[in-house]
Amino acid sequence: MQRNHSRTDKLKRLFKLYYLKVMRINASPHTIAMGIACGVFGGCFPVIPGLPLQTVIAVVMAFITRSSKIAAAIATWISNPFNWLLFYYVQFKIGTFFLPIDIAFDPAAWQVSDFMDIGWQGVTILIFGGFVLGLPLAVISYFIALYFIRRYRRRKTLRMLARRRKL
Repeated sequence: MQRNHSRTDKLKRLFKLYYLKVMRINASPHTIAMGIACGVFGGCFPVIPGLPLQTVIAVVMAFITRSSKIAAAIATWISNPFNWLLFYYVQFKIGTFFLPIDIAFDPAAWQVSDFMDIGWQGVTILIFGGFVLGLPLAVISYFIALYFIRRYRRRKTLRMLARRRKL
């Protein structure tokens, strides 16, 4: 009998798949956690149609910090089509708080297709807001990732030791 998977089941499976991909990267926990931090930082920048800005920033940062490029690319999915508008809203609010640029733009009523209509001033506000948002989120994500990677590896080691004892 075939089970009908709901969207939440599919999202959980997808999240678990990428979680396991990151956890199984053959690198030190620090290297992987730094890659995740680079990806989260890059993922806080706006998605510009036709330009993989987030991934480019994340992978370049991973090269600079000598961290995991794969983890960085995967972690850019912190911003995704489900939460882009929230990210844009927060980026816009942060950017307009710090930059003396005044544009007519309402991020609450905005569509992704309207991206090119905001002009360079709007893009500047979103990029600056993403930069400011990305810094603390990257630091926080490093420590969270480091904790979970170490925990995952510790549990994996304990399971392997338990299996060897049974043999």
